[in-house]
Amino acid sequence: MNSKERVLTALNHEEADRVPLDLGGTNVTSIHREVEKRLEEYLGISDGRSEIISKKMGTVAPDERLLKYFGSDTRCLHLKESKEWEARDDGIFIDEWGIGFRKSPDSCYYEFCYHPLGEAKKKDIHDYPWPDPFSKKRIEGLKDKAESYGNHYCIVLEGTREPIFGLATWLRGYERLLMDMIENRDFVEELFDTLLDFWEKCLGFVFSEIGEYIDVVKVADDLGAQNSLLISPQLYRELVKPRHEKLFRFIKENTNCRILLHCDGAIDEIIPDLIEIGIDALNPIQPTVKGMEPEILKKKYGDRLTFWGGGIDTQSTLVFASPEEVKNEVKRRVNILKKGGGFVFCQVHNIQPDVPLDNIIAMYEGFREVAYY
Repeated sequence: MNSKERVLTALNHEEADRVPLDLGGTNVTSIHREVEKRLEEYLGISDGRSEIISKKMGTVAPDERLLKYFGSDTRCLHLKESKEWEARDDGIFIDEWGIGFRKSPDSCYYEFCYHPLGEAKKKDIHDYPWPDPFSKKRIEGLKDKAESYGNHYCIVLEGTREPIFGLATWLRGYERLLMDMIENRDFVEELFDTLLDFWEKCLGFVFSEIGEYIDVVKVADDLGAQNSLLISPQLYRELVKPRHEKLFRFIKENTNCRILLHCDGAIDEIIPDLIEIGIDALNPIQPTVKGMEPEILKKKYGDRLTFWGGGIDTQSTLVFASPEEVKNEVKRRVNILKKGGGFVFCQVHNIQPDVPLDNIIAMYEGFREVAYY
């Protein structure tokens, strides 16, 4: 059984030869560039060749030799932006959407610092200089990369960012958009519909060019905090869900791909909605937040939803525990989630520079010890 078959078997809720492993298939299931450098040094790789797939987070699609060493079953095709970030003299970077970022002094992340639609009216949305959805720059080199993988790996399309809710908050400002969802719904609906139209055009173009190579389309929209949803289930169902449903339907009508949704936090209240509108797999599965315990999720949704993640907590255990404790947590989680298929292993989120190298190695060792059926 090759890697593609292994992942697709898991997505079909069947047990493969072993649990599939994702390392770097998406920009939230990978490693920071500094972590990659340490792993390359550990393995004696002196000419690493990775690709940054999230400038904001410093996340890479790791060097192919790292992927083969750890046995990753996924490979990433990452859509590029239609133009490079503009570096201003004041230290602010502007992306293709006009959103501003500044490097955080306290972390390796870039933080939002400018929201170009912060003061916009509904009439301004139509006149805003939106990115080109048909830019060939987005897919430069992706066909050759896909063909180099043959038919061996599960190919994940990355790069749609957070197409509806998340992107709207970045353009408008988080607090302002939440207020709009209550007080200015006409604006929100126009903005959401404009974003939906953009992504349908963009993905339609992408699928026409490289769709035959893609197995999974990864989409994101973070809707959960540590203890609850960011918005009420009612607001989600009235404003966000209809656009999600249209986008997911568009993907499935134009490809044979499965849909992987990245949605952080405590989102148990809307998981049935997400299943209803067509997602096949959910990431990251944060086991430390309310209602997202692996045992509960597997029992409630395991026959309808593949869990892509949840292998180990990246906020505490992977950073602060001993290698033996890391191994034990990984083995416990895998044994819960692997039964009957429907599970792809990876850590809860990207591995950050503060994670000890010994713990990273222990995570993969623990996985290998219990991954086989």
